[in-house]
Amino acid sequence: MYALYSKQPQEKGHRYIFKEEVSLFGCNSGYIPRLLKAGLTKCASEPLPWHVNIEQAMSSVGETGNTLIINLKPNINLSLYEISDVWGYSSSGWTPVMFYLKGLFVEEDPTAFNGLDFIRMPLDIEDPIFSMMYLNGTVLSGEIDGRWTPPSPSATNSVLLWPDTFEYFAQKAKEVMERTA
Repeated sequence: MYALYSKQPQEKGHRYIFKEEVSLFGCNSGYIPRLLKAGLTKCASEPLPWHVNIEQAMSSVGETGNTLIINLKPNINLSLYEISDVWGYSSSGWTPVMFYLKGLFVEEDPTAFNGLDFIRMPLDIEDPIFSMMYLNGTVLSGEIDGRWTPPSPSATNSVLLWPDTFEYFAQKAKEVMERTA
């Protein structure tokens, strides 16, 4: 499950208030392609390394103070991750992406949790965490092209990264790790 939350600064942390379930993927209603498109120039085209800082991008589309949260295991335990940044490398009709996540709740007991309204302090958050996947779609002439959806589950869903793409993601992950150390 993916959700839009209001993120409000508190004295020593942040308060998260649930707003609605949303889609991260899909060329028509997905937040990732929507936020990416808002920052594209008309000449942007594959091969294209790109970056979306969620806080800045949300502000640029009129959603200041909102954030995106992934509920990784909604029916098993409490595993909520805030998306901080997304990097992509659009090429050859597809886009591998890397998410920089902040673990708000990682493998915790959901019985004492109110998912509609909660506060997290910096010491409560596991940071950084990275996740990778790929999407069916790319960027051509400043436009989102293709469906921008993850592939269906299969035995071959691994992310294939050629050297230039791998180096791009490795460098971005290193920058985040140095910044959060």
